[in-house]
Amino acid sequence: MTQIVLAPLLLGGARPWAAAILSLLTGIGILAICLTAHPVKPRRYLGRIWLVVAVLAGWAVLQSLPIWPIQDAPFNAPHIALYPDAWIAMSGNLIWLAGAITLASMIAQSRPDRFTHDLAKIIIASYTVQVFLAVLAATLGLETTFWFTKQAHFGDWTGSFANRNAFGSFMGIGILACLYLYAQNRDGNKAKRLDQSGGLLALAIIFAASLIQSHSRSGIILGVIGVLLFVTCNTPAKNRAKRLLWAGLFGGMAMLVIGLADPDLANRFSELARFDLIQRDDAWQTAIHAIADRPITGFGSDSIALVMGHFATPELNTNAHWFSSHNLLLDGVMMFGIPVVIAVLVAGVFALKCILNSAINPSDRALTVALTGFVLLGGLVGWVMSLPALILPIAVLWVGVFEAGLARRGEGLEHVDHRAQSPLPDQTIWR
Repeated sequence: MTQIVLAPLLLGGARPWAAAILSLLTGIGILAICLTAHPVKPRRYLGRIWLVVAVLAGWAVLQSLPIWPIQDAPFNAPHIALYPDAWIAMSGNLIWLAGAITLASMIAQSRPDRFTHDLAKIIIASYTVQVFLAVLAATLGLETTFWFTKQAHFGDWTGSFANRNAFGSFMGIGILACLYLYAQNRDGNKAKRLDQSGGLLALAIIFAASLIQSHSRSGIILGVIGVLLFVTCNTPAKNRAKRLLWAGLFGGMAMLVIGLADPDLANRFSELARFDLIQRDDAWQTAIHAIADRPITGFGSDSIALVMGHFATPELNTNAHWFSSHNLLLDGVMMFGIPVVIAVLVAGVFALKCILNSAINPSDRALTVALTGFVLLGGLVGWVMSLPALILPIAVLWVGVFEAGLARRGEGLEHVDHRAQSPLPDQTIWR
């Protein structure tokens, strides 16, 4: 939970020293659990996650070894990787993520019915800190992300992030966390339910307003789609079409009013009608050209910037630092090749199926679907989903839902604190 608060303050944890801090906290947590009087037993699915990490890291190492025939341009070397040592940093990030998931699983086993709720609350607290920083910067007229001065978009809210799309996506996850906690109150009396849990909806509105102030088109679209998915999946099947229709109409009217009230934001969305998509289509085309050159082996870790510069289309602005193609799927294929990426996607689909099958609570299932849609769509239009500050809350929420489902189905009960199994209707709501 400390990492959930700390990661966004470290510019999303994207820098090596920031990732080192997060990794150190994860190691301390795992060690502390292992030293307790009643250590928990690692789940079998954790072995599969570590296997995926081993496959990616092992392939990255293999790419860097001088065992290949001499490669063609843009370099002449007996290895595939453009940067033979880049696999170290990549492997470290993967190990941190798998370690964080392992730590979350171990903690969730002792309090399965409370873990997801506690996570949602700490996520909301962390995101509230980011809203405070954004409001402070806007009020004082600070042209800064609290770490360094931005070069553009001074009027956009970014909190401690250096990217408005990252901040916008961040707020979208916060909205889902608020809706998830609100859905836990299943009181039939709507007035009483609103009186008890209305503060969560107020926080969701604050996050939505902050999302709009970020002027992040992708963040706003992801937020709307995430809310629609959550509302639809959290509704009984017979009422889903009606609920989706009303939610869509309300969302459309809200977007229209916001567009009229904020001409700058409306102009940004109007630019999406352009055929060139403002450089992103050229970046995607460049990535496809690079993939066609090496569809099987890829170019190795941390190679995207050099690859994009080498295969750049005539219309691509090569003065920009293209460290990503603005599409995580294309980024992965450029680095690792098509077969490895397909294998990872298959593993991800299998994991999602297991989580959905385990989720008995409708709100748990709705949260899983909404976060999955958030990640998939976000990864297709940008790179910010690769930031630890966004990966961490999503991954541990998935773990919390899965562990709660295992406990409810009676699996692994020997490792569960049975006091945590009792209903907690009043303790899961912020009054």
